[in-house]
Order: sequence, then C-alpha cells, then structure tokens
Amino acid sequence: MRPATNVHITLAPRYAVNRVPAQYLAAVADVNAAATYGTRYVFAQLDQRTLSMDMRVEWTFTPTLSLQTYIQPFVSAGAYTQFKEFVRPRTFDFAVYGVDRGSKTYVDSLHSYRIDPDGSGSSPAFSVPNPDFNVRSLRGNAVLRWEYRPGSAVFLVWQQQRSGFAPIGKFDFERDADAIFRTRPTNVFLVKATWWIGH
Repeated sequence: MRPATNVHITLAPRYAVNRVPAQYLAAVADVNAAATYGTRYVFAQLDQRTLSMDMRVEWTFTPTLSLQTYIQPFVSAGAYTQFKEFVRPRTFDFAVYGVDRGSKTYVDSLHSYRIDPDGSGSSPAFSVPNPDFNVRSLRGNAVLRWEYRPGSAVFLVWQQQRSGFAPIGKFDFERDADAIFRTRPTNVFLVKATWWIGH
C-alpha cells in the first residue's frame, strides 16, 4: 500500500494448519515391551495452528531523512491427542492408549498424563508431562536514517523482542495477542555512524 507518495506499507499475513499424526514424546523402559526391545516409544497426534504477520513501513520525510520499521507478531498453539506407542519395529503401526490397549488419564495437579500401557497386565504405569503449548512472540525494529552529508549517515536503531509460553494447546488469537503485550520486553538501542571519505 502507498497511502502517500513518501510512505510504503507492506503486510504479509500467514495462517497455517498442521497435523502430525505421530509426534514423538518419550521412550519408557519396560521389560514387558518385548516387541520393541524393552522400550515403549510414546507418540501422539499433534494439531497445530499458527498465525503470523510481517509488516513493514517505510517513510521518507526528506531525501536525507527516512524511517523504516518492521514488526512480526506470531502466535501458535499445539494440542496433542491419541497418545499411543509403536506396535512393532519397522512399521508405522500404533496402539492407542485407552482404545487399543491400557488407559490414559490426565492428572491436573501434576499437569501430566498417567498412562497404564497394558491395563491389568504387569507393566508399570508412567507419566508424560502435558505437551500442549501456546507460543507467542513479537519482534520489531525501527531504523531512523539521516544522511548528514553525501555518502555519510547516522542510524538510530530500536529493537524489541517479546516472547511467552503457556501449556494451553487451544488457539485463541485475542487471548494470545493480549498476552504478548503483557510479556516483559527486551529492548536494544543502537547508534551507528558512517563517514564517506572521498571526493
């Protein structure tokens, strides 16, 4: 967009939906897991949604003075379901806990899943931390450039970074975008000067 001859705005939104049928979570030793050599390899289905935006604003005040800004907000949420284990090596066959074998229960006080891999069998139960996530971040910078003489310039730079994490797993743009601005930022200020030596 060019709202004025000296202003150029670029917006590049991106929205992605991703499903991973078998995301690795853990390996648990169990002598009863003979088919997989004494280890249960735990996986789950990951459903992830991501929204981001690249925004640039270039503003030329005079032929020797300009401002460039860049902002990238980013929010992503991933939820894990269908916890399962390999049935046998060299295949993509799985047994889903609570459906094909054993059981899976969520322990809210521990923020983890308790998995009994074989129900009434002799294998011990084990826990897997809740892998659900919400990631949000904001990166931005602004560069003011002043060419004080031909070929020589001063740059004033401001960079800001905000990032946060929460084990929620549900995508909610309004909640996550609001959380970005409640996160403590990291600010960097820089001054750079160049001097052209020549004719």
